[in-house]
Amino acid sequence: MTKKTKIGKTAPAANLDRILAAASDLFTRQGFHGTSTRDIAAQAGVSLGNIYNYFGTKEEVFVSLLEKYEKEYFSPDQPLIKALSSTAFPDNIEQLGFASRETVEKFSAYILLIYVDVVEFKARHVAKLFSNMRAGYSAALKSAEAKPHHKPRSKVAPDVDPVAALMMVTWNYSNYFIMEKLFKVKGHYGLGDTEAVKLFARVFKRGILAGGRSC
Repeated sequence: MTKKTKIGKTAPAANLDRILAAASDLFTRQGFHGTSTRDIAAQAGVSLGNIYNYFGTKEEVFVSLLEKYEKEYFSPDQPLIKALSSTAFPDNIEQLGFASRETVEKFSAYILLIYVDVVEFKARHVAKLFSNMRAGYSAALKSAEAKPHHKPRSKVAPDVDPVAALMMVTWNYSNYFIMEKLFKVKGHYGLGDTEAVKLFARVFKRGILAGGRSC
C-alpha cells in the first residue's frame, strides 16, 4: 500500500467525506488517470489545498477509498455479515444469495473501483486487500458459529474447508449479480433473481448429479 493518509488536525471530517464521495464518483465514471485532483476538489466543493490536508497524492485518495469500502464490507451491519449472523452456515445459503444481491447494489462503487485498479494499476492495490479476504470470511464465520442460537440443521462435509466453501458460495452469487446489476445483462441464466438464488443453493447443497452423488 501507499503511505497512510495524512489527516490534518484542523481539517473537518465533513470535508474528508465530501472528498472521498467525489473521488469515488469520478474514479468510477472517468477512471483514475482520467480524473485530476483538481476535478475532485471542484466536485467536493473544497480547495485543492484542502485535499492535501488529508492526502499526499491522488493515488492515496484511491487507496483510501478501497480500504474504506473493504472495511465496511465486513462490518456487522452489512448484508452478508447479517445473513451469517441470522442463520448458521450452510443452512443460510439462500439468505447469502439475497444478501449478495443487496451487497452488489450497495457496494457497486467498490466493485467498479476494483475494475479500475485491475485495468489501470494491474491490480496492485486490490491484490493486497484481497490477500486478507480469507481472514475476513474466517472471522465472520467464527463469530457467527459462536452465537448460542446457531445450531445448523446440516453440516459442511468433513472433507470440505468451510471457510473456502463460504467464499465460493458468496463469490458465485456476487458474480451472478454483478452481471445482472452492473453489467446490465438481465436474466442471463434465463431465470429471475429468486429462481437463480434457489438454483444456486440447490447446486451448492446437493451438486448437479442425479441423487446428489459426487464422482
